[in-house]
Amino acid sequence: MSTLAVIPGDGIGPEVMAEVLKVHAVVEDAFGTGLKTEVLPYSADWFLEHGDVEIDIPAIGRTYGAVLLGALGDPRIPDNRHAIRIIGGLRQQLELSVNLRPVRLRTLAHCPLKHVRDVGDVDLVVVRENTEDVYVGVGGTVRGGRPGHVAMEVGVHTRWAVDRALEAAFELARSRPRHRLTLVDKSNAMPSAGPLWQSRFRALAASYPDVACDHLYVDAAAMELIRNPARFDVVVASNLFGDILSDEASMLAGGLGVAPSASYDPEDTSFFGVFEAVHGSAPDIAGTGRANPLASVMSYSLMLDRMGLRAAHRAVERAVDEVLRGDLLTPDLGGTARTDEVGDLICRAIARRDKDR
Repeated sequence: MSTLAVIPGDGIGPEVMAEVLKVHAVVEDAFGTGLKTEVLPYSADWFLEHGDVEIDIPAIGRTYGAVLLGALGDPRIPDNRHAIRIIGGLRQQLELSVNLRPVRLRTLAHCPLKHVRDVGDVDLVVVRENTEDVYVGVGGTVRGGRPGHVAMEVGVHTRWAVDRALEAAFELARSRPRHRLTLVDKSNAMPSAGPLWQSRFRALAASYPDVACDHLYVDAAAMELIRNPARFDVVVASNLFGDILSDEASMLAGGLGVAPSASYDPEDTSFFGVFEAVHGSAPDIAGTGRANPLASVMSYSLMLDRMGLRAAHRAVERAVDEVLRGDLLTPDLGGTARTDEVGDLICRAIARRDKDR
């Protein structure tokens, strides 16, 4: 039996996480997953109360089977140091080098592109390297605030992390019906990082003859996502480019309210990873009941799949499909439903499916 660490977070985080825990209770009743939950207090409120203290991140990886993470960010901590401490700490200290961000359109009504005529035209996964690039904090400033102000952000790319992201992307592409993988970089303007990604991509491709490979520069990929999203199956990119492209791609399926993610170490068989919605804490709507819980529920579903709990995962996915194809939607998807109403609907759909088994 595994215990899940639950970090509700800030802003709308606790509201949507409450719906995830409701869904988990129904899933546990229907499928007997044996997964217990334990809420951890880390949030802006906790950091403001306790100060800028360290968190024992490795202990989280040793103690829990996975982390369900709510959105982080609070205007009272404008530099977001607490969010960096939690999110960055989990990703980097636990070596969660693979970040999966699936994007799948469930109904045409939620796609802003008028030329998309079939939901199958938007069905892709962005595999983002999750621990390096400009996110490692290498850089600094010189002559801060003066006319000669210099700002430097250094992108770090190691062969080890690049290989881990690429191998995960190849394996994912092999498992999907289209067997297609696109490397996205900016090698024409990044003469150090670009060739590393390109050479490792070509080297690994030799071990995956069943996967069709191609390459796009990131600016071309951004355009192609709008012009012809159907060309994409699995996309692999560095931390920065993967972050940007996955946010863009999420809009093709309804926006960040339906954008889940999973971060994991492909070599760790005891800790399954961190599962979180892509969206932020949205403090402007916190407490209004307008937040969409689906991205967090879908992240929970990714966790079930990662843990091998396939029947439970399929039940949650079918419930999400049912909600997104219906009329009871939160305002970001054009509806008037409250956060808890959508959560209740998912729970009923899962329970009903279980009775039909």
